[in-house]
Amino acid sequence: MAADETDGKRLSSVEVLFREQNEGNWGAGPRASFLYLLFCLLFLRWAEPRRWADVRRAAAHGQAGTHLHTFLPTVAQQVEQALAAQGVTSAMAVRLEGLKPRSHHDIVHLLDMIEDLGRGCFTELLSHHAHEAGLGSRDAFTPPGVARLLAALLGASSSAQSLYDPNGRGGELLSAVLAARPEPGDEVGGQVPAVVAGSAHPETRDLAAMNLMVHGARPEWLNLTGSTRPWSAGVRQRRRADLVLTNPPFNVPAAPVDADWWIYGEPPASNANLAWPQYAVMSLNEGGRAAVLMPNSAATSSNLKEQRIRHALVDRGVVECVVALPAKMFSATTISVNVWILKPETQEQSSGQVLFIDASGLGNKVSRKLSVLEADDCALIAAAYHAWRGTGGNDAVIPDSRLPCAAVRREAINAAGSSLRPADYARPARRSSVEAEGLTDPYGALLRSRKAAGQADARTDARVAEFRQVDGGIGGLLGTAPDDREWRSLGELCELQAGPSPSLLPKETYVPAGAVPVVQPKHLRDRRVADARDTAVSYDKAQRMRRFALEEGDILCARTGTVGPVAHVQADQVGWLFGSNLIRLHRFAPEVCPAYLLAYLSLPQTVEWIKSRSEKTTVPSISKTDLQALPVHLPMWSEQRRIAEALEALDEQIARHSEVARAASQVHKNLAEQLIGLAALSGSTLPTSAGAFPERTSR
Repeated sequence: MAADETDGKRLSSVEVLFREQNEGNWGAGPRASFLYLLFCLLFLRWAEPRRWADVRRAAAHGQAGTHLHTFLPTVAQQVEQALAAQGVTSAMAVRLEGLKPRSHHDIVHLLDMIEDLGRGCFTELLSHHAHEAGLGSRDAFTPPGVARLLAALLGASSSAQSLYDPNGRGGELLSAVLAARPEPGDEVGGQVPAVVAGSAHPETRDLAAMNLMVHGARPEWLNLTGSTRPWSAGVRQRRRADLVLTNPPFNVPAAPVDADWWIYGEPPASNANLAWPQYAVMSLNEGGRAAVLMPNSAATSSNLKEQRIRHALVDRGVVECVVALPAKMFSATTISVNVWILKPETQEQSSGQVLFIDASGLGNKVSRKLSVLEADDCALIAAAYHAWRGTGGNDAVIPDSRLPCAAVRREAINAAGSSLRPADYARPARRSSVEAEGLTDPYGALLRSRKAAGQADARTDARVAEFRQVDGGIGGLLGTAPDDREWRSLGELCELQAGPSPSLLPKETYVPAGAVPVVQPKHLRDRRVADARDTAVSYDKAQRMRRFALEEGDILCARTGTVGPVAHVQADQVGWLFGSNLIRLHRFAPEVCPAYLLAYLSLPQTVEWIKSRSEKTTVPSISKTDLQALPVHLPMWSEQRRIAEALEALDEQIARHSEVARAASQVHKNLAEQLIGLAALSGSTLPTSAGAFPERTSR
């Protein structure tokens, strides 16, 4: 059964499987143990048909009281032996120790359920495992929607004979490519590409191998330690593939290697971000393609070494396309991500352009913290890329208001500082959802904003309930100890950067319809940055001031004038500049939650502290040095997070109800014009005397 044929029932099937444990049929073991059992059985069902037949045969003839004790060890042994044949070690027997089947019937019933599931159910289970295991951003699995997008971009063709992922994680990228190909038939491993994967996480390596084997591959493994990279001395080997797909760890040190080994430039020792796309290109066969997930910061970094690498990649025709993904795609990190599509520079020459696709407006927001790419989103992005590529890169892109695209010549990109951020070239008109809908359907916008506000109300009620006291008031977090808090200075918790000198941003710098907004104190409202298009500069000017470009998660503080207001930078504001009268807080220490710090800076007591230390001049102002000395009351990180989540929910509630007010104002305006008939007065002149008005009648 093809993976996409089970999409409609995959989630319900998984939930039904988990209900088997919830009903007590498999003892009181942890959910993770039962999850590993499901992995094992699905693996045997699809990757090892002979071993699966042995398990089913033993279960059919097993007797209660004997087979109950041998079933789990037998399953673990079959899996461990199958993986060992692929050079992968596994301690599956230990993971299953907490389970205990209640009856022989429960074993047979579970096997029957597994028999009816498709290969794709393994991918669904991986997302549950990431949640149960609490993997960090460097080890967490790529979301299924993102994996499907990369497969749609590169893996739709069945002509690729070899696949490589140098940072295999759970094998989800390569398995997505395999799932998108025609079904190889009943013979597992037949007519599928050769697969090579690297892994630095021994706890997930066996799951990655199982995932790939479920989809018909017999992978070769490049086993790395936590500190090595695939280009490190001692593990470096000559590997080539038709397709290279990878989701590398972001912002980690680059492993030492000879500087002349890098053909596009040596990356800085402190950050390997620009090493991964180089390694991916160096691993391609002629005519191949690579897709690398990259942090948004790598597209615009001002580090000289990274700038030179981007310049070389663009100048030598390696970068073919860059896709900006929606924010909040990854549950383990808030970093915004792009897809870089790369090709060997020796490949046939195209028109000398790079396609930029801004897909940041797509995706389905399933919660306040998480969005997902739907199948329609992936199809739209892939169609735009393939249509452009099919014309040889001659500006032919599918026109769609949801997906701004721009084909830009390489010389223009390098003239603009070698920025690879799609928003710098494919720039849509930014409107809030209420503004956009209000132009064509004002009352519908009002109804939708009221619905969104109601949802925000429910989320806020749930969060604030943790702080409710018995008498109905709001107080300290239940079950926490004030003694766990400590005092730290603001300068210890983050870096502070003052805004540019006023001489760099004189009033004449701002231009109508400027490309890059510049945030001013007046734009800091309710701890969010409001629309700053009224103070914008040209793209060229913004490029010369890139060290003042904002990143997602930055905190802005007003330092001159009305000192005290603060705001959090959102994903769609990345690349905006901050003005002279602001201070940026960024590069936060690991012991502080930025959202908690934002709330702390908003406290009336904190604002008063800042005001009391501001210079008493005609225009009050606080220096960066004075602000660094601000004492911060710092609880345990977990408590910071809980406090921040409650206050973030309230901020979301404020924003949603503000949208309701704006939508209601628009409806009021439209309705008044229709009911009172203002249009009838157009071109009319007012009466010149009182006699021209109808006489007032008495009652």
